[in-house]
Amino acid sequence: MENNSSKKISSSKLEETLVSTFPRICTDCGKLMNKQFFLTNPVLQSTTLNSFLKNATSNNVIARFAIEEFYDGEIYFILTVKEAITIGSLVLTLDDAAVRENANKGILDGDCLDAFKEFTNQICGMLDNELRPKLPKPIHLKLTSTTLINKENINTVLSEEILNEECLTLTATMRILGFDDAQFILSISKLIGEEFFSEVIEEKDKDFKGTILAVDDSNTDLRIIRKLLGSEYKVMVTSNPNDALSLLQKNHVDLVLMDIYMPIMDGLTLCERIKRNAMSRNIPIIMCSSSPTQDNVIHAVRSGAVDFLVKPFTRQKIIEKINKHLTNSQLLVSKS
Repeated sequence: MENNSSKKISSSKLEETLVSTFPRICTDCGKLMNKQFFLTNPVLQSTTLNSFLKNATSNNVIARFAIEEFYDGEIYFILTVKEAITIGSLVLTLDDAAVRENANKGILDGDCLDAFKEFTNQICGMLDNELRPKLPKPIHLKLTSTTLINKENINTVLSEEILNEECLTLTATMRILGFDDAQFILSISKLIGEEFFSEVIEEKDKDFKGTILAVDDSNTDLRIIRKLLGSEYKVMVTSNPNDALSLLQKNHVDLVLMDIYMPIMDGLTLCERIKRNAMSRNIPIIMCSSSPTQDNVIHAVRSGAVDFLVKPFTRQKIIEKINKHLTNSQLLVSKS
């Protein structure tokens, strides 16, 4: 399944972790089908499901794994209908000739679909078991649906928001001994994939306008910020103010967006600590709050903030503020 609109991604902890699940998947799926099963040559790319599926040359089956507990989203497991029939028929213990005949007919009947659902449920369970100890926060995966998808029903099966959201898609060569090679595809929202390890997963050779560090105890607000800014800026996020100080020491950051109310350390205190440090004192800080008071704004400015944003903010408003203060910061640097 070729997709010319996909973009290659730099190496990431997410890719490393997903690929680390392959040995378990190969072993257990091989046992389920009573066939040697291999996954090789993984490649992580950035695309949208809309682009990926509409560029497909064959019909597909998509399994949706709900991501629960700390994280919230879905992982999509995609195979062609032919491969779904092959796997379902093997799970039903049909002989190789019958498997090939069924696959060539292209009819995914009830028994074969049920057997393939058993396979997808096993993939979901293995990913769940493998990811739980490797992610920093609790996660649980649950199979919610396994559906035939094609260009005609794509907008019925998946919402417009899901179809057009930027995704990280891991494609590997799938080899079942005795059968033609195919593609094994896992896809996840870029926002959720980055959240797994609090990393910025970049397109290779992409130029950003600058690097923004967002500090907020609300993961929902951090997702919104990344969604609003991610196409133009490299956005680093953390819900822990202490981690923010560490990130500022280890990374080049052009501007900090910070919530004023946080339980571990409030934004005013964190702002003061950033401004006391010689390495970070010149970084502009924009303070944010959904319920600001005049005292908040005054204290924020006294603590070293250059501006104040009221939540919820629009993309236009936040980019306007960021561009203003990045420009001012660059002018100060050029004069010094």
